[in-house]
Amino acid sequence: MTGGDADVLIVGGGPTGLLAACELLRRGVRVRVVDRAARPTAVPKALSVWPRVRDILTDLGIGDEVRRVSVPVRAFRYFSDRRPVASLTFTDDLAARQLPQYETERLLTERLHELGGKVEREVRLLCLDDVDFSGRVEPGGTVTAVLERADGAVERFAVPFVVGADGAGSAVRGQLGTGFEGTTYEMAFGLVDTRIEGRLPADEIAYYQSRAGTLVVVPQPDGVFRFLSLLPGGGEMSRAAMQEIIDTRGPRGVRITEPVWETTFRVHARRATEFRRGRVFLAGDAAHVHSPAGGQGMNNGLQDAHNLAWKLAAVLHGHSPAALLDSYGTERAEATRRIVRDTDLHTRALTARTPARVTMRDTAFALLDRSGAADRLYAPVMAGRRLAYAVERDSQLPASRRCRARGRLPGVPAPGAVFPRRAALRLGAAGPAADPAAWTLLLRPPEGDGGWLTEVGHVVERRPRLRVLWRGLVGETGGGVCGSAGYYLLRPDGHIAAHGHAGDLDRLERELGLALLPGPG
Repeated sequence: MTGGDADVLIVGGGPTGLLAACELLRRGVRVRVVDRAARPTAVPKALSVWPRVRDILTDLGIGDEVRRVSVPVRAFRYFSDRRPVASLTFTDDLAARQLPQYETERLLTERLHELGGKVEREVRLLCLDDVDFSGRVEPGGTVTAVLERADGAVERFAVPFVVGADGAGSAVRGQLGTGFEGTTYEMAFGLVDTRIEGRLPADEIAYYQSRAGTLVVVPQPDGVFRFLSLLPGGGEMSRAAMQEIIDTRGPRGVRITEPVWETTFRVHARRATEFRRGRVFLAGDAAHVHSPAGGQGMNNGLQDAHNLAWKLAAVLHGHSPAALLDSYGTERAEATRRIVRDTDLHTRALTARTPARVTMRDTAFALLDRSGAADRLYAPVMAGRRLAYAVERDSQLPASRRCRARGRLPGVPAPGAVFPRRAALRLGAAGPAADPAAWTLLLRPPEGDGGWLTEVGHVVERRPRLRVLWRGLVGETGGGVCGSAGYYLLRPDGHIAAHGHAGDLDRLERELGLALLPGPG
């Protein structure tokens, strides 16, 4: 029986588990990471890193390196029977960058080592004991993980919290008995990553659609391209099979010369029925899997890790009540539901075969292109700029009905959404130098009312984890931030916890009481 040298056990050393460990360590939480594999993945797997996740990696301190070793995707091009249908372009602040998963894991592992952590390899979870299925988190409670090491030794490890980031076949999820609901697409897909002979744009993803299926061409660093296609007849993938697909319905004049990885797989759209039971949490593929359309899978898992880590750290350090952990499952399950829905629609569009559905799909893509809706709606959603968690309490919102209505418009900073990145950087609420555990209260005092700040002082006293800034919010931030006198309360992960006007300090007081426990002044 061992324990006491870690506050959180993370099962799984992939991207999600690595990011969770890094985020916990930089908040002063002791972490143990175990993985049953003997070595990290050596194949590209997930590629796309979208802007919201790049912000997270930048705050972690590896953003510059991610940019250096990745390549940008500035456009999605859609073809129907090799005829151009639509072109959706992305500005730099909305464009994804392509980075093989093994490179993402390498960068996260290096940062983990810098923070004092490591991954224990060839360690398998056998079972979990002492799981409190009531959901209560009482002081001093633990979960016992039974682990088998590479030498055959079995260890019972007691720890306050467990995070299951161990993939779609999660042993942690199996131990919890949590359902994994959803569907599996009937069709099989083939994938070949290869160098080529011929010319292809190095910063565009191309979708070659036909009634035989869609061929997707994705650039990678070092002149490698990914060719992903529905397999005719559900057969096995081979270099010859993919070359035939390229020749008959893909980009002309392109030949596979040096394959670096090939695989066949089926696409699932599944989600865990619960993301948390008691002191045990699910994240990444252990909690959800879905179509690779749009390249959202790894990004969704990394956002799970980011959401969970700051909450665990706040509770473990006594800064926040244990009830804060309830919001992890609520928020991430809803975000996942929307991603599964969107990727399912994208996948069904790309696999349309009947003449009516093909015509409907091509028309929809063409209208999206010509109307400019891609720039206003599609691109910000793909980039993660429109991610917003549902408001749970009336006190998160201002009393003003007009301001509430304005907050429903796309892209307007409102409770649940991420505060505008550029503004957060200017104010020191984001970036590698920002305190990763701090809440931020941004104030715009009423003109000529010095007593209002005194009232705010009474509300925020004895909140040591709260950073208070009073500046002209409109001039400092822009980005659609409300111009009325009042406040924005920002969580450590950059999401807006609450917004109110000058007369809403009773609402602010309630929100602070739920988020932060009193401490030394």
